[in-house]
Amino acid sequence: MIFVAHISDNDLERLAMQTLTDSETGPLEEHLLVCGHCRERLDAEIEFVTAMREAAVTIRLEGIS
Repeated sequence: MIFVAHISDNDLERLAMQTLTDSETGPLEEHLLVCGHCRERLDAEIEFVTAMREAAVTIRLEGIS
């Protein structure tokens, strides 16, 4: 049996923020094809990153008013 480690929290964050290089992204995307657990974690990370970006925009806009 082959053991494949899950994607690290740091790599999931960088993947959600789209700050990985193409060579870093490839193996992670391959892992995501077969690992539902990591796909769920990535979905949650993307939701968090999106919420933080939206909050930052709101704060910037309120500062302009």
